[in-house]
Parts: sequence; structure tokens; C-alpha cells
Amino acid sequence: MELPEVTFFDDFYFWFNTETKKEYYATPLYFYKASFDLDNINGVRDVYYKETELTDSGLKHPASMYFPFHEKFGLLLLRFLNADLSNYESANKTFFYAYGFEILRDLNRNYKVELKQNYGSNEEYLKSTTKIFEDLQENLIDLQQELIKAVTYIYNLDNIKSLEKYTYTERFAVYLIKRMGKLYTYYKNDFIMRDSYSRKYQELGNNSEYELLDTLEEKNMVLSMSDTHMSNDLSSICYAILEELSKTPNYPIKKCQNCGMYFIPKAKTDEIYCEYPKENSKPCRDLGAFQSYTERLKNNQAMGEYRRTYQQKFMQVRKDKSNTKLTKEFETWKKKAKEKINDMKKGKLTEKQVYEWIIKNK
Repeated sequence: MELPEVTFFDDFYFWFNTETKKEYYATPLYFYKASFDLDNINGVRDVYYKETELTDSGLKHPASMYFPFHEKFGLLLLRFLNADLSNYESANKTFFYAYGFEILRDLNRNYKVELKQNYGSNEEYLKSTTKIFEDLQENLIDLQQELIKAVTYIYNLDNIKSLEKYTYTERFAVYLIKRMGKLYTYYKNDFIMRDSYSRKYQELGNNSEYELLDTLEEKNMVLSMSDTHMSNDLSSICYAILEELSKTPNYPIKKCQNCGMYFIPKAKTDEIYCEYPKENSKPCRDLGAFQSYTERLKNNQAMGEYRRTYQQKFMQVRKDKSNTKLTKEFETWKKKAKEKINDMKKGKLTEKQVYEWIIKNK
């Protein structure tokens, strides 16, 4: 598969590997050719760089140190759903720093995004991209809200009982057919270069015809194909990603019950907390689990009775410090009570069993 050599420098390319749950993209990111320090504008870049077999087929953009980028499948869409579009600085920090502004060139046909091949200073780059963002800010906010509506329906984030039995793909199709939002209009600016297995020639081309046939038959293999999308329209890019995600079973988009950000579970599909790092804090997955655990303990009858009984016995010992027998009995009770509580936390004893033991041994 060959990438076009003429327009390659000016376009955004992306493709997927659903088996490894990765998405790849190549972006001009014009300001990489600038003479200023990228980190001073965008902070630490948190995407990963990797050479792949697709790299050798296309020209490497001189503005990029590595080509292509790769990250978790669906992350571009998630980043946009979670992006803070209230102002240029926050939008750049939460989204555009990773993908560049060329993905807005075709977002609005009445607006022409002007990008240079080179920016010589922070001021020049910031002035140019700030204008692009401010001119298209309303479009971006509308697009984000439309995608949130679509994702909410497709992944049943409102927990509508009547939708539970249907797959992501089925809900995706119905959302488009019934035109429940504007999603059906977002596919137009996406040029797809079909994978014709040409990229496999260098790897497998020296094998004989029947060697290849036998290998595929013996291993029950299906060689995966990876179509490449070329688009400078953020709405089309998000549409293509969402369509591909909807075809992937057991890979849902969820909404974090702690911070409200959209995420794809890392392990179990029923996870309710995201793993996004927070400034000066633990990820929601850790915080949420702790908060839920604390809340459960507050409502636990056995724990409530344990705390009350502990306080009563402690005050009795404190008032009569010379009573060694009372102190010894308290220490014995405290040790046994903690063992019961630990067994309850491990599931060895029920809440009712522990509660009854505490009442009996007051």
C-alpha cells in the first residue's frame, strides 16, 4: 500500500489495528519545523512513537522526527470528547497538541484554514493557531456535543433498559438511519485508500503460491487488512473511529462515575472509573474504589456497631485505668473483633454474622 507522495505533506492519515487495539496516525504538525521548543507550548507529549511496516511505503515528513504515531485504539475520539474547548490554551493542551490544526482544514467549507510550512517563533505560531481555533470554536463545540450524544446512545450510557440487548453496531446503524443527530453527515471528507495486501509482498512475496496457501490453511489464518484514511476534517475522522469502534465487541466507551470523562476500560468491560492521571491526585480508578469502599463501610451495620462498641469499651477503660482486668478484656475483645472485621472484608463472614457476634460480645 502506497501513500500518495504529492499531497502527503499536507494531510492527516490514520488507520487501525483492531487486533492489537491500536490506532496509527501521521500528521504534518507544521510547527515541528519551528525553531522554538515544543515542550514550552504543549507540555509533555504523551503519545508513543513507533516505526511500522506501513512506514516504508510512504514518505517521511521532514517536520516529524518519527512516523507514524501510535496509541490506544479510540484515543483520538476520547481525547476530543474530553477536550476542554472553552479557550485556546485548554483546547491546545487537551487535544490539538497531539494532532495539530490541519485536521480542521475541511471542517467548515466556508472557512479556509491557513497553515505555514514553518513558524519561526512562539508568537507567530500562537497567533496563527489561536485565530484558527477562535474562528472555528463554535463549530468544534457543536461537533463535540453531537458526538457525545451519539456515543451516549451507541454505548447506552444512560442505561436505558430497552437498549441493553442490542449491540454497539446495531445501535450505531439505527442512530444513522433514524438520523437521531448529525452524525450521518460526518463521513463526507474521508478518502479511503484500500489495503490490497501490497504491504505484505516484501514480507511474504518470496514464498511460493502453495506455501502461502498451506500456511493460511494450516494455521486457520486470515491476514488482516488495514485501510488508510486521509482526512483534514475532524468530524470525518471521529466518524471513522466511532464506526470502527462500534464494530469491536467488548470494547465499550464508558463515562467515569467520578470525573465524568469518557474512557475505554483497560481490563473489565464493567469498569466505572477511568485511569486518567489527575494533577496532584491518584487516577479515578483508585480514588473511586476507595470512595466506594468508604461509603460501603459507612452503611455497614456491623462496622457501625463495631465503632460504637469500641468507643464504649475504650471510654470504660479510660475512666478506670487501674482496672487491669478490664484493660485485658478490652484488648482481647479488640483483637477478636478486628479478626471478625477482616474476615468480613475478605468475604469469609457476612455482615450479619459479624454484627451478631459484636452484639453478643458487648
